[in-house]
Order: sequence, then C-alpha cells, then structure tokens
Amino acid sequence: MLRRIFIFALVLLMGCIDPVDVDLDTQQKHLVVEGYFTNEAKLNYIRLSYSQPHSVPYNEFEEEAIVFVSSDEGERYSFSYDKAGYYYPEAGAMAYGVPGHTYWLNVSVGNKLYQSESIKMPEPLPIDSVHFEVDEQSYAFEGVREKQLYMGYNVLVNYKDPAEYKNFLRWSFSTQYEVNTQPYDFISPWSGLPAPKDCCIQCFLHEKLELLKVADDRLVNGRDVKNQAVLFMPFEKYLGVKNKLTIYQHSITNEAYEFYRILEQQKNSTGTVFDPPPAEVKGNIKNTADEKEQVLGYFDVSGVSVKQVTILRSDITYPAPPYKYPDDCLTLKGATMQIPEGW
Repeated sequence: MLRRIFIFALVLLMGCIDPVDVDLDTQQKHLVVEGYFTNEAKLNYIRLSYSQPHSVPYNEFEEEAIVFVSSDEGERYSFSYDKAGYYYPEAGAMAYGVPGHTYWLNVSVGNKLYQSESIKMPEPLPIDSVHFEVDEQSYAFEGVREKQLYMGYNVLVNYKDPAEYKNFLRWSFSTQYEVNTQPYDFISPWSGLPAPKDCCIQCFLHEKLELLKVADDRLVNGRDVKNQAVLFMPFEKYLGVKNKLTIYQHSITNEAYEFYRILEQQKNSTGTVFDPPPAEVKGNIKNTADEKEQVLGYFDVSGVSVKQVTILRSDITYPAPPYKYPDDCLTLKGATMQIPEGW
C-alpha cells in the first residue's frame, strides 16, 4: 500500500512540472571570461568566448580584445591572443602575482571596457605530502560521454591548516604520461578488415586538468588535514607505464570558493526532481559603463603551492588491464614521440 502511495505521489510531482518554452530566436549571446592569475606564471591565462543560442552549432571566441591585469602597485601585465580564445602573457613578460598584492582584470572589446573586482592574492598553503590509494570510480575519458567504472588511484594530499584565518582551497593538475598502444591491431573503418600499422607504439602526452574540486576549513581549522582526496586517476591510460603528476594547491578567496562550489554542485547533479534547485552562479566581471549587461565567468586570483610526484606502473601491485588503443599512438590528442626533458 505504501509503495502505491509513493508511486502515485511521484506521478503527481512529475505532473506538476511545467514544460519550459524556450524561444531560441530571442536568446542573446554574452561575453564569457575564464581567467586565472597566480604566483606561478605558467598557470596564468585569460580565455574569452561568447555564450551562444542553442541554434548555433559552433563556438565563438573573442580574438581582438585588449587584455591586461592591473595591480595596486601600479603594475600592468599584458596578455596577447594565441588561439581558441586563449590569451597568454606577452612573450618575455614576467606576468605573475605576489601574495598580499591586489589585482584586477581589464578587457577592452571594441568601445566596451570590462573589469573584474579587485582581488587580494591569498598566501599559498604548502602541500606537506602526496600519497595514493586504490579505488574504483565512475570516470569518462576525454571525448567519451558516458562514464564507466574504472580501477585507479585516488590522489590524496596532506597539509597544515593555519588557525589564524579562514582558508579556501582549489586544486588543478598537470600530468605527463607515457602510453603503449597497438597499431598492429588496427582495423580499417572503411573495410572492417585488419590493416596493421607499422607505427607507432610508444608516445608521450601532456594534459592540464582544471577541475572544480574545492574545500574550506570549516571543520578542520588549525588542524593537520590528512588524506584530502583531490583527484582520481584510472590505471588504464594514465598509469599504464609512467606518470609525472604536478599538483597545484590554490589558496582562493571566499567568493571564488562559492563560485566553484556551486559549479561543482550543478555539474554533479543527477537531473532528478529531487535535486536542489540550481543556485545562481554570479561572476565578478562587469561592463564598467553598463552594469546591467550580463557577463559570465570569473577572474580567479590565487596563491599557489606546487608538489610533483612520479608514479611507475611497476610500483602498482593491483592487477589492472593494459591500455587498449588499437591504433597509432600519434593519433591521440597532443601525443608526441619526443621523450620529455628529465623523463
């Protein structure tokens, strides 16, 4: 009886959801800003694009903006356009921040000037140590929509949380890894018949991983934080031979923490009627002449500490299947046969 009542309640609940009538012809495009400025020059970039109506099948990037970061010390760091909406510090420019100094972003597009709020760079919080534990998680490799269960490593960090002030953290990663593929097992997509390739088996790849993993010190203020999980790495592909992982621990502002926390919450939403309603994601950039213009995105100023570790497949005692890729490894995005320096 209770089961019938529950099903009936679900039907009523779902019946109360009105269809959304989206007028695709009146949707406007908005400037989208993705910006990072840290005490590590190689992490700093600005990306400019436009949100597009659903009827537009391609991305639009802003390629002709004037982009620079200002400081309360009177400094100006200019960024120049590269490709795909990315602006990087101009060649030869020492474009990195100093913890304790204040920075803001300036973007000129035509006759419009967009500025971020002024943000004081927090002091970096050092990583004491990094270790790993075997785990099984749902994961989707780049270019694959559906997640599957994979065995892999949970990357765990330890650090000391200062008691004198509140701390908010975010993590990003850079990884260099080696793969062995099976070009000799290649199947022609045209004939469906075996078409072995002579090259290539061994390749090296480099990826930057910008995740939405954040944490605050509400429950750990002033304590030693142990086993903070920051990343999952499947054995397959990433740990098939060797991996050199660089972990960046970002000390961020309270406002940035809330921005990323809401994005993470929405990303992990299952899409059911029991999910909490989506919160408004507020950025920190505006049109200086028209505050009513909606500008999407965030300019993040953070103090970063760095830790690098090397993982060898031979050190992993857990049995895991080899990476299956029956093709030339150079067909993988960003792959090269050149051995990385210090490998």
